Amino acid sequence: MAKQRIILVLVVCFSIAVFTGQTLSLARSSKRTRIPPVGPDPKRLLDLTAEEMVEEIKKSAAQRRQQERERGKERMRLWARQAWKRLLWVSERQWKLIEPKEGKLGDLFIQARVSAGWGGIRRTFHWNRPSESRQHPMEGKARDQMPEGYRIVEELIDLLEDENAKDEEIRQKIDALQQAREKARKQLPEARKEMAKVLTSPRQEAVFLLMGDID
Repeated sequence: MAKQRIILVLVVCFSIAVFTGQTLSLARSSKRTRIPPVGPDPKRLLDLTAEEMVEEIKKSAAQRRQQERERGKERMRLWARQAWKRLLWVSERQWKLIEPKEGKLGDLFIQARVSAGWGGIRRTFHWNRPSESRQHPMEGKARDQMPEGYRIVEELIDLLEDENAKDEEIRQKIDALQQAREKARKQLPEARKEMAKVLTSPRQEAVFLLMGDID
């Protein structure tokens, strides 16, 4: 048993070294999105049972996957920023004025039609909750951290997946979701005006006009 434990520890340590090295390699590839390595402490593993080691490795692997997802999101944000700047012909200073207005307007557009995705294989069907959808802005967020519309969407899915849910409960969530969408729609005109105020050239106006962001 002792020999098997030593072998298992060596295997675990080797695995940690491998994926920690990969994490460091990924971190060096982008100075702006560097991620510190994550992995179980080899010294601590010596005091664990085989089952506890497995759980520790699973936990570390999940943390690493989360880091990689966050790194991917940050990379996408950087790419999107550069794309916007090239499209609008603006400097970094000008973009800092436009970005919050564009972000607010985009959020309101989403809130005005907030919904859930869905998927299925063959005859099965499942809802893709915002909090569980990869690369979704709400991925991994608790409901109390979500905007109202997303929270209601997840609660409505709960009811649809509950065989004991009552029609009255579903109707209440339907009404709440419709009200949340309408609330966002009412804020859109003012957000469009705020966006228009920070645009300084016909090119910028044309871009947002074509996208339907301003009238």
